[in-house]
Amino acid sequence: MIRPTLALLSLATPAMADRILADASCAPMPMELHYSCNIFLTEGDLPVEGAAFTVTPAMPSMPMAHNIPPVEAVETEKQGAYTAKLQLGMPGDWTLTLDLTSPRRDRIILKHSFAQQASESSAMDHSGQDASN
Repeated sequence: MIRPTLALLSLATPAMADRILADASCAPMPMELHYSCNIFLTEGDLPVEGAAFTVTPAMPSMPMAHNIPPVEAVETEKQGAYTAKLQLGMPGDWTLTLDLTSPRRDRIILKHSFAQQASESSAMDHSGQDASN
């Protein structure tokens, strides 16, 4: 008996080769739950300049609980670097949805974990208090 076999070929498609990729690093700002995010866009190892996009944070573990409007990203002087100021509802694991309109329409979703800020944790840290007080 002859059994047909299926051979799968893995080909790099042009659509994947010219994808815009993103990476974000976010740091807390002085105001509670405010973060400054640096976003880097690349396409095939080259920085993407002149991009226009918004950043929309969402908390996957609490769908529809936080209604945070999109924030416009601003291009910096560094090639492929953009910044966005975010105000979140709480620390935790969030997604950042980047909706690009230029150089072409695209959507990139990044996962980012926002830790509890030092001012919040120090206000709630009671470990230094004496139990006999």
